[in-house]
Amino acid sequence: MLDTTANTVYTHQFEGGTQIAGCYAVTAVDSVGNESLRSATICVDNCILYELPNVFTPNGDGINDLYVSNNLNDAIQQVDMKIFNRFGHLVYQTTDPAINWNGSYKNTGADVAAGVYYYICDVYEPRINGVMVRALTGFIHLYTGTGTIIYNE
Repeated sequence: MLDTTANTVYTHQFEGGTQIAGCYAVTAVDSVGNESLRSATICVDNCILYELPNVFTPNGDGINDLYVSNNLNDAIQQVDMKIFNRFGHLVYQTTDPAINWNGSYKNTGADVAAGVYYYICDVYEPRINGVMVRALTGFIHLYTGTGTIIYNE
């Protein structure tokens, strides 16, 4: 008989290694094979580890040139990200959870000015009861290293 008494940890993983939410119950088996009654079922959601930074420097130095999310367990597959300048004009939009904004105006290649930008990001999080939307809002400080901040776009 295989001794599994030391194995007291179970990690539920989705294909590809992403941890997912689930409902769990446990039983115990003694040394002669008697199995206990099943415990109460407990349901737990993922710890969604999706964060957005508040600063980046698209100045071409190869360091922090893209505005990217921290999607630590890759659970987020879709977002609706909108970034606005201080006048409320939309400067960037994406559904890619990585974001990958290079600081250009609507991907035209024209750089936006250094300054503070506002974002609204709907994050589609997988939960036990289905996909739920969590709204994130905040500010992005865009530095270019030029020392000049131009606000009129």
